[in-house]
Amino acid sequence: MSTEKLTFLSYLPEFERRTNSSSARGDPKKYALERAAEFITRFGLPEDSDGGIESETRFKEQLYNWFKNTVGRNRRRTEGKPKSARKNVDKATELTRDRRDAWDQDANSGVLTINRNYGHPESSSPTITAGTYSHAENTPAVTPSPTTVAARIPASYSLPSTLANALQPSPSPPPATLAPVTVASLRDSFLTNVDAPILASQIQAFVTSNQSPLSLRPVIFALFQAISTEWDRNNTPPNRFLTSYLRAAAYFTPAVIHAGVSGPLAAATALQMQIRRSAKWTPTSAANVHPNVPSISSGPSSMSLELHRITLDRARRKDHIQWARIHAAALEVGVFTFGYDIHNSDGQGCDYGDTFSNLMAQDCLWEDDEVEWVAGVLVLQALIRTSIRADTGKRRLYENLLINYEERWKEMKDEARQALVTEALLSAKTELAGSGP
Repeated sequence: MSTEKLTFLSYLPEFERRTNSSSARGDPKKYALERAAEFITRFGLPEDSDGGIESETRFKEQLYNWFKNTVGRNRRRTEGKPKSARKNVDKATELTRDRRDAWDQDANSGVLTINRNYGHPESSSPTITAGTYSHAENTPAVTPSPTTVAARIPASYSLPSTLANALQPSPSPPPATLAPVTVASLRDSFLTNVDAPILASQIQAFVTSNQSPLSLRPVIFALFQAISTEWDRNNTPPNRFLTSYLRAAAYFTPAVIHAGVSGPLAAATALQMQIRRSAKWTPTSAANVHPNVPSISSGPSSMSLELHRITLDRARRKDHIQWARIHAAALEVGVFTFGYDIHNSDGQGCDYGDTFSNLMAQDCLWEDDEVEWVAGVLVLQALIRTSIRADTGKRRLYENLLINYEERWKEMKDEARQALVTEALLSAKTELAGSGP
């Protein structure tokens, strides 16, 4: 058994402590399932599993039952109430008697002949041939001795078969080394919608091996890649991905730190910072494309640079609109209010995201680039859907913004962006009309 897998067994004392002293209902099971998810992440599922989500869930439950049963056995030993060896002897004797009765029943049908040559050293196992069943008279009775049965009773922790197989090293081929967690693997985990504890374990493993003051920035980049990939495939909104991200964040330990914020709140902080960073559009210039190349006024090189700038600018515009969708989804799933119910019992600060988003929707209206108009109206649509719309002043503000965005819509030249604004405006008007007088 490898040192790493033996280290996994060291979680038993903490589980026992939580079982005996925890006041929160379900806390020991939650701890065991988290450790099980960590085990699966580090060592994988057993070879006999099919690798699906149901197998992972079933295996985690088996690990939890092992924790629980092992702690129970230890407690019985401590209290001086171990299972009697005499009971095990009686049970083994009864099992042997049942097997002998079954053999006697088969003898009436003339199916087998079993010859046991226990007296000869060269023959250590019974031989089976076709014919009539017969007992050799010199065959000794097969009755387990108390010493033999007691030797089979484990002196310490006993493992269920599935866990024991998982912890035993494979003789051939050698066990494969777990691949390190990367941005690409995190993106795939978001796309496949893995369980929250497993995703949290992967993120924490990535952060541990890539320490930095903004340790979750690559994770946000992987989240953005997954959202963009699924949008290009099926036009899937970002809401599902943000929800999965926040559920995983609930399992973060204080070791996850981003911009001085630790634990679950670090996840929300990292996403909020990137949303604010991406809210401002900056046009792509030739100097930004190749800052170390001197400007060339004419010739094939200047044309190549300009074509590259146009391609890059088109991709950046697409990403800017995608971040506006993420901003809108963050308002809807509660990214800007995540954790305030825990750390601010008076509710102060919960409207921070709402204030920032309102200012962005108003500012984008007066910018010169169409891409900013698209971003602004997408955020405005989410504000109308999620804000306290009974506020008369806020309703009047949203109505005026919609009127002004309609004027911007008439000025738009790109048909694809104009179609996005059309859909957002119609949906926002419907939401506002249905919110009350």
